[in-house]
Amino acid sequence: MKYKFVVLFLMFCTAFTAYSDKPLEVGIEHEKKLGGTLPLDLQFRNSDGKVMNLKDIINKPTVLALVYYRCPGICSPLLTSLGEVMDKADVQPGKDYQVLTISFDTRETYDIADRWKKNYLEGMNRTIAPEDWFFMVGDSTNVAKITDAVGFRYKSDGKDDYIHSGALIMISPEGKITRYLLGTSYLPFDFKMAIIEASKGIASPPITKLLAYCFSYDPDGKKYVFNFNKVAGTVIFLGVGIFFVVLLVKGRKKTNSGVQNG
Repeated sequence: MKYKFVVLFLMFCTAFTAYSDKPLEVGIEHEKKLGGTLPLDLQFRNSDGKVMNLKDIINKPTVLALVYYRCPGICSPLLTSLGEVMDKADVQPGKDYQVLTISFDTRETYDIADRWKKNYLEGMNRTIAPEDWFFMVGDSTNVAKITDAVGFRYKSDGKDDYIHSGALIMISPEGKITRYLLGTSYLPFDFKMAIIEASKGIASPPITKLLAYCFSYDPDGKKYVFNFNKVAGTVIFLGVGIFFVVLLVKGRKKTNSGVQNG
């Protein structure tokens, strides 16, 4: 009886896993500091070599992406996905928001940032003014302060690269951290809502796993729709699992009752 229950449990877990969310990006998780404020006196060098304060940059909702430009891992997919969602989302760069990309690798120089900026701006379908997407570098002090302020964690891989996670961090015009869009893939609706929240200074947690599991985004209708097949499949698996557990428990009780009567 004990072994039957173990086998049943493993079968149920395997079935449920088929419907579960994908594993998180390999790396170091963000420490989410929603409602916190960036130190706006921090200074970074832009792709033209000019040193600028954050307070002179952040005057509208700002999408912050912390990367390093020669990254062999998730930084390129992250910025590529950012460019794609900027093309698709129903918010206008420059008018509704701006983007701030900062390298956390203090060895990188502004000429590298300049090459990356040109590559990404040229690859956009939507015209983005150069002043609406900053590519910047910084020294160790300023990089340490901004990464700490937003809870971004990274470490050396023991060679020349870094282990880190990926996210877009939404900043209000006052410098308040309002939302994290985790990973390297972003939905236009999520992106738009995050921009709207940032414009109002509303700190919001990422959509819960339960909501993300039960709803999927319809790009044509630009809205979330209930994922009936996924939810129904999960309910069926849960129902079957509960049914078999009940049968096993009842069978065990009858067996024990028969032994006692005998």
